[in-house]
Amino acid sequence: MKRSRTIRTYLAYAALALLTGAHYAGAQAMLEANLSWQQRFLGILPLVKPDPADPVVVTVDGTAITAAQADDYAKVESQLLNATTAAEHKAAWRDAVDNLINRQLLIDAAKRRDIKIADVAVSQRAREFQITSTRGERVSNPGPPDRTLLDAVRGSMLIEKMLDAEFSKSNVRPTDAQIKQYYDEHKDLFIKDPGEVQLAHIAVRLPPHATDRQKKEAWGKIMKLRKEAQSTKDFAALAKKTSDDEVSASKGGDLGSFRRGQLPPVVEKQAFNTPAGKISDVIESNLGYSFMKVVSRRGVTYQSLKEVKPKIAMVLLEYNQDFVVKSLLRTLKKEPRSNSRSGPIARPNGWANRVTGRIRRACSSKCTHTLCALGASPAMKSAFRPRA
Repeated sequence: MKRSRTIRTYLAYAALALLTGAHYAGAQAMLEANLSWQQRFLGILPLVKPDPADPVVVTVDGTAITAAQADDYAKVESQLLNATTAAEHKAAWRDAVDNLINRQLLIDAAKRRDIKIADVAVSQRAREFQITSTRGERVSNPGPPDRTLLDAVRGSMLIEKMLDAEFSKSNVRPTDAQIKQYYDEHKDLFIKDPGEVQLAHIAVRLPPHATDRQKKEAWGKIMKLRKEAQSTKDFAALAKKTSDDEVSASKGGDLGSFRRGQLPPVVEKQAFNTPAGKISDVIESNLGYSFMKVVSRRGVTYQSLKEVKPKIAMVLLEYNQDFVVKSLLRTLKKEPRSNSRSGPIARPNGWANRVTGRIRRACSSKCTHTLCALGASPAMKSAFRPRA
C-alpha cells in the first residue's frame, strides 16, 4: 500500500538520526526514546474491547485509560524496542501509559477545534489497517472493521489532521541552507570511502585470571584516562605517561595507519565510526581495556550533498515536527478544563500497586497490530519529498 511504503521509507531515513549526535540542542534527547511521534500517536493503537471490570490506570478529561489498553500498547512498544529484561518491560509499560495520555490529549484538542473526519474516510483507513497482518502479509476478506478499530483509527486521523495544520503554521520543512549547514557540520556521517585512518591508543592491562575487583579498578582507571584524553591537547604525552602498552606508549600511543579489513571487527567499527581528532569508546579485550584517538584520515571520499540531501531533510523534518508536537502537548497540559478536577489527568489511588504484575505480562503475548499501517496524510507526504 502506498501509505505504508511512505511510512517505511520515513522510518529508514529517520534511523540516520541515531548516528548524528545533536545538531540542535534537543535532538539527541528526542531520539533516545527510539519511537517517533508518528509511532506513538498514530501507528500504535490500543485495540482493546471495553470491559467495566478492567482497572482504570488514569483518566484524561473523563476518558478512562485502562490497564488492558496499556498492556496492549506496551506489547507493541516492547517489540519495537526489543525489550528483553524486566526493567525494559517496566519502562515500556510506563511509557505506554504516558503515550496513551498524550494521545488522548491530542484527540480531545482536535475535537475542541471542531475537526471532522468523514465516516467513509475512517472506514477506508481502518480497512487498510485491517487487511495487513503483523508480518506485513495481506489478509483476505477480514470482515468489516469493528467499532473499537474504527474509534482508534478516527482518533489517529483527528490527530493527524490537527498536526498537519500545526506543521503548516510552524513551517517545519527545513530550508536548503539548514540542510547544507547540517551536511557541513556532520560530514563524517557521509563517508563513501573511509580511506585509511591513523590511530593512537592508551591501554590499561589486566593480569591473567583477573578478579572482579581488579577488573573494576582497571575500568575506573581507563574511564578516568579517557576523560583526561578528551580534554588534553597532547594525547601523545598522556599515552607515554599512562599507557600500559609499552611498545606504542614509547611512540605516543601511535599504532600506525589502517584500511578496512586490517583490524579486528570491534576495533574497526570504533576506528572508522569515530571522527578525526576524536576519542573512541572504551574497547574491552582479554588483555584489558583501551581507547583510541583517530589522529587523521587520508584518502577519504564523501557522498555529495545532492546524494544525501533527502536523508538530511528527513531527519531535520522529524526533529522540527517533534518539537511542534511536544510544544503543543505542553500547552494542552496547562489549559484549564471545564470539569471539577484540578487538571486534565487523574490517576486512581493505588493504581501503581495494582499494575505491577501487568508490567511483567506486557510483552508475553503475540503482537496483534500492524505498526504504522495508517500511513501519512497527503500533507505529510508532501513535506517528506526532497526539495528540487
